[in-house]
This record gives sequence, structure tokens and C-alpha cells, in this order.
Amino acid sequence: LERLTKELNVKPLNDQTFDELVPTQSKYLAKTDVGDDGLVLTVKGFRMETLKGDDGDEEKMIVHFKEPDIKPMVLNRTNSQLIGVVTGATKAGEAIGKQIVVYNDKTIAFGGRIIGGLRIRGVSKSEVPF
Repeated sequence: LERLTKELNVKPLNDQTFDELVPTQSKYLAKTDVGDDGLVLTVKGFRMETLKGDDGDEEKMIVHFKEPDIKPMVLNRTNSQLIGVVTGATKAGEAIGKQIVVYNDKTIAFGGRIIGGLRIRGVSKSEVPF
């Protein structure tokens, strides 16, 4: 089993995080998709979408990215404001084409528990591609 695990480049079950044990099949970006260091992404545009929630359908703002194979991200109020702050945009259209970093902020709390979640920050000079 150990040899097969190495050949398939798969972590042994005991070495996997709980998120890795039962991955989600969400069509939206999740904290497990970006990692602690995050991903540098380019804003493509914004769209309202209807999502199914525990309390029924909800209208949510979604940001789409230009990078291929990157899922769109559901925006909360904080992250939508952060896009404006880190890009210098005052309107959504002004953020299109700008780069942001989406990362897993391990300090995000929900329901009185620290669970981590997606957060947005500016791109540092060391992250800017040549």
C-alpha cells in the first residue's frame, strides 16, 4: 500500500487533513483551493447568481477570474470591499483586469468558531510576474 501511495502521488489517509479526506465538489472557490500563501488572480468580472442556502435561495455576488481552471468566488461584504481597497477601484468595473491575492485566512471565525476562509489582499512586489 505504501509503494502504491507513492506511485500515485497520494497522501496516506492518516496524513491528510479533514478537508482532504472529504473534498467538496463546489463549483465555487474554497479555502482548500488556494492554500495559505494564496493565488494571484486577475479580476474578469462580477455577476449576481442565485445560490441554494440553508434558508432557501439567496442572491450572491460572484467574482470571476481570467486565469483558466480557477473557479469563481462567492463574495461576502468584507471581500467585496477589500477588492476595492487593494485595487484602488471605487466601482466594480474599475477592478476588471486588476490582480488580487485570494488566500486562506486561518483566523476567520463563524458561529463562534475559528474555521478559516477566503480573504483578499493586494499583490506584493515579490508576487508580481516578470
